[in-house]
Amino acid sequence: MTREEFAELLKKLRVANENGARPEDLDNIFQPYADRNVYIYNDACIKKILASNENLDLTTDLVNAALNLQGEERIENPTLTNPYIPGELGFKNVEPDVLLRKVHPVYCGTKPPDDIISVEVQHNGSSIFSDRLMLYVARHTSRMVPPNDMRPLDNLNLISFQLFDTYPWKVCKDYRYTIQMRTQNDLVYFSKQTITLAEVKKFLKHAEYFKDDHSRLAQWLRAIDALNREESAAFARYEKNYHRILLHKKDPTSMRPGFFKILET
Repeated sequence: MTREEFAELLKKLRVANENGARPEDLDNIFQPYADRNVYIYNDACIKKILASNENLDLTTDLVNAALNLQGEERIENPTLTNPYIPGELGFKNVEPDVLLRKVHPVYCGTKPPDDIISVEVQHNGSSIFSDRLMLYVARHTSRMVPPNDMRPLDNLNLISFQLFDTYPWKVCKDYRYTIQMRTQNDLVYFSKQTITLAEVKKFLKHAEYFKDDHSRLAQWLRAIDALNREESAAFARYEKNYHRILLHKKDPTSMRPGFFKILET
């Protein structure tokens, strides 16, 4: 369903709960939506789906698509640093929606830096949005080194899926950006930290322009959009695709009553 439809449902459930609704009252509110898909970009939904160990292969594939990592460069078998915990999603905080770590073992007496991947979903931009992203980078960085014990930093990739445009269409016709610290000659100074922006809204609004983009990220954005819009015909192209197998694994996008118990606390 759309973001607006999903927000309206959540509002009904919250208001009913605040007014002392019985479980059967909440079930009655939920029932008309029982066979519909959730809005996947909702904070609670993305957390429940992607920050789940049972869907870790799903999350890893999306991360590799966003970072455009292929072949031997792909991140394989990471662990979830902040797995989904039922009942925790009713509160806003500054922690990432999904946080992964790929630990690299010591090789020939040297410990390669680990890979830390932070995933955010953002609906609203602001004049200080870039400040927020830099703050997130600083927080992740500060956690890498114990006090008074300077050591090599781990690799950090911060991925922001945005439902707004950082760069307007008239300024730039890209929808994916990688940001690193560089010199005035465009030479990379520090390669261990990268911010990746995926402008979902721009990609969907200008679908005709990007129709020949068959990258893994483009496929993901189309698949998620088809699920959000509940258009089976649009999603049918993924019938034999990895997305379909995983996104329907144990019906993770279906709005079963148990899903909303996290919103009733």
